[in-house]
Amino acid sequence: MWGTVCLLIASCSSPMPPLPTTPPADRPRLRVALTVPLSGELATYGEVVRNAAELAFDEWNKRQSDSGVFIQVVPQDTPCDAAGAQQVAERIVASGILFIVGGICSEAAIPVARVANDSGALFIATSATHPLVTVDAQGNTRRLVFRTAFAYPQQGHAVSRFLLQTLRLDHVLVVNNKLSPFSRDVTTAFYKSFATLGGDALIVTGDPMQQSFSDYLKSAMKPEIQAVYVPDRQSAVAQVQDVLRAQGIEKTIVGSDWWNVQELDLKALEGVYLLAHYSGDVVNPIVREWAARYRAAFAVEPDALAALAYDAATLLIQGIEQSGSTSPEVVAGALSSLDYKGVTGHWRFNAQHNPTKQAFFLRVQAGALQFAGSASVE
Repeated sequence: MWGTVCLLIASCSSPMPPLPTTPPADRPRLRVALTVPLSGELATYGEVVRNAAELAFDEWNKRQSDSGVFIQVVPQDTPCDAAGAQQVAERIVASGILFIVGGICSEAAIPVARVANDSGALFIATSATHPLVTVDAQGNTRRLVFRTAFAYPQQGHAVSRFLLQTLRLDHVLVVNNKLSPFSRDVTTAFYKSFATLGGDALIVTGDPMQQSFSDYLKSAMKPEIQAVYVPDRQSAVAQVQDVLRAQGIEKTIVGSDWWNVQELDLKALEGVYLLAHYSGDVVNPIVREWAARYRAAFAVEPDALAALAYDAATLLIQGIEQSGSTSPEVVAGALSSLDYKGVTGHWRFNAQHNPTKQAFFLRVQAGALQFAGSASVE
């Protein structure tokens, strides 16, 4: 499982980006680096993020006409590995660029965040969800780093609320994969939140893909259990569902978010609830109008990666507008108190620079993903 997981709502095709806007000769320019994979197996995802971010900046440049700063996007091919991403980040700051947007995976976003923060550059991560993107190993918030996706612990908090407040289920079994840091961290956050809100959770620890785990799971299914939460890869969620159904046990199953709906076996996940960072089914004029602009620009439906990237770029724009500055420190100060309304939600940042937004829940029904509700991540 990747360090960041992001459920996409539509096909990840690679459309042409919007045509660049040419600034007047006397208009000040602000270079913004875009750190995404533009080659290799993740290039398709990188192009989605690039397209969405460039759309936001292009809209800003056109809206400003002959006045205001012109944002010049500088795409940087950034692999989803720590060493390669660190080298890219070091080149960016060495070139004098002080604003960075990107980081679709945590493996890349963490070193970019560290280099940017230490060098005085502002970084807004798009879909990286590991806690160490916005805080250091000692738990100190990186003052110049923000993100648009919710972090691991926030996912656990949202699931606890969704189960209790929407599904009205208060006895849950949690499958904690001891081999996955993601599963471990989400499980810890969920357990604390669920208990605080009045729920009763039983944790079973092990890898669902191991044969011995099947018997362990069956023995743990007490009569009072109403739902099973599996914060893990889709194959593990499907395996848990298969084991239970083979025994004639029907329980509500909740899984985690994921990179791409094209990778999901919807038949195997029938009936499962999944998390999402974006849903086009939300009744919100901001979402509807943005989705129409995105379709007009790229001839495809927007997905979660696109929505998170567009919000990251728009956040930077609003930080510059509100602060009236292009100083990373001043813009970061504006972002810290910004009341933001975007296509992935309405939020302010918490003390760790994570968005205090709503997580969306989708249910697999008849081979399709249907909106099932939302819950706060805080």
